[in-house]
Amino acid sequence: MIDIKNNIDNMWVYFPEHENEILNEVSMLTSFQFYDRYLLKLSAREFLDFFQYLCDYKINNEIDDSHAISQLINYAFGYDSDNSHDNRPNDFSFFRDRVEKLRSEHFAEKINSEKNKLGLNINCIRGGNGLHERL
Repeated sequence: MIDIKNNIDNMWVYFPEHENEILNEVSMLTSFQFYDRYLLKLSAREFLDFFQYLCDYKINNEIDDSHAISQLINYAFGYDSDNSHDNRPNDFSFFRDRVEKLRSEHFAEKINSEKNKLGLNINCIRGGNGLHERL
């Protein structure tokens, strides 16, 4: 089982030791699925560390933009498939905001998936707490 969260501080050792397993998972899963399974609990600093390592890996191995690693990087940074990089990181708040946005998107997707599995029509309670606006 891949454990990026608990190995983030020694990624330069962990990734090469588990390279085949990680690359296989990145190739088999969509970027959304990989992020959901292995990266969702990363802090903003851990997110930055992991994707810095992954960007270095991409450059060092001359991986092209169609590769699953490139797609995962693009997904994580919010880049569209047309390679428009309008939201380039300019400070650490970008990473903090991006991590929060991804968590929210994944949480919403899990709620929708569970609703579909159960076949229920869940209506949010309308009230002063704004819950319906967040979901």
